[in-house]
Amino acid sequence: MNKKKFLYDSIINLFSSAMPLLILQLVSLPTIAKKLSSSDYGLIVTIISLFTIISFPLGNVLNNVRLLMEREYKKRNIIGDFNILLLVSTLISLIVITATTLIIDKKITIINFILLIMITILNLLKEYYIVSFRLNLNYKGIFINNILLSIGYLVGTYIFYISGYWQVIFLMGLFFSTIYIFKNSDLPKEKYRRTTLFKKVTLKSITLYISSFLKISTTYLDKILLFPLLGSAAVSVYYTADILGKIITMMINPINTVILSYLVKIEKINLKKFISMFCVSFVVGSVGYIITIVISPAVLKFLYPEWASEALNLIYITTASAVINVFNSVLNPFNLRFNNIKWQIIINAINLGVYIGAAYYFFLDYGLIGFSFGILIANIFKFVMQFMLFTLSYYHAHDEVQ
Repeated sequence: MNKKKFLYDSIINLFSSAMPLLILQLVSLPTIAKKLSSSDYGLIVTIISLFTIISFPLGNVLNNVRLLMEREYKKRNIIGDFNILLLVSTLISLIVITATTLIIDKKITIINFILLIMITILNLLKEYYIVSFRLNLNYKGIFINNILLSIGYLVGTYIFYISGYWQVIFLMGLFFSTIYIFKNSDLPKEKYRRTTLFKKVTLKSITLYISSFLKISTTYLDKILLFPLLGSAAVSVYYTADILGKIITMMINPINTVILSYLVKIEKINLKKFISMFCVSFVVGSVGYIITIVISPAVLKFLYPEWASEALNLIYITTASAVINVFNSVLNPFNLRFNNIKWQIIINAINLGVYIGAAYYFFLDYGLIGFSFGILIANIFKFVMQFMLFTLSYYHAHDEVQ
């Protein structure tokens, strides 16, 4: 692994991913909040969370499986399978999005529904086809793509301000991004052909999707759980308290795509590299926690003045949860690369159970603060499981070598 190139790729991926994230979280969503009531805004946040849980893993899983299987496809000199799986994933996503949206928002209009469907399709295309840049470690391409995504969000925010359709924000961003990817990738041109690896790739994709669904559920399920428990206004308060912590987590996650992209090219765990990466993440997470706590009063009162005071009561807990998630995110690529994929399902399934159980248990006695504390407990529990798995796999591999 070239250390300088890895560091360069990590930094450029961090900044490129931060741009659309910051625009979305600090410009677009606060603009929506200022034009709507807390109840309406909470409903939109719930729909966004639901859309992310359903559609994001489908595209992202195909992305990761393509990355993990590319060497085998090249070895056999075959091309195919993935566009078929992308088509199937799109159909599944559309069906589930339609059903769940109609349950949550029974008053949704035809235009809003059509816009949501368009976002779903574009998001799947973007999440999978962007792997073409990762396959070649072309993080400059990802950087340009995210600049266009950011511009699209800004254009969409302006259109929302005029039209009132919040979906246009995501639609414009994804449209700009997808156009760039299609112009600079050969993957969309691949034929819809089954190969001898189709069954293997399908099973791997299903397994990883279940794992990813369970994992991402614990990131966005909080809003969906709060919606029936306390209503959409409580979702607005919780989301506001969680926003800066989520930004930290989402900014760190792109580095993990770089880690996995490099890990697929090596055969054995390098303990020194792991320790150095974990130390860096610990420092970043700790500094991020302190900065978040210090700036939260001013930032939240500026972005969400209506419910900032209530949100600040939760900020210490929600930010701590986000920092623990940073540590989990660094461990995950190592466990994904060097352990059987079944462990992803086992860990995430157990964690989801602990997540729901702890959040609900503490909610009953302490309300929204208890709910937030339960999520922190679940994140710590997941970190312990991830760390134990990595430690056991390392010593097992070390014993085999000896």
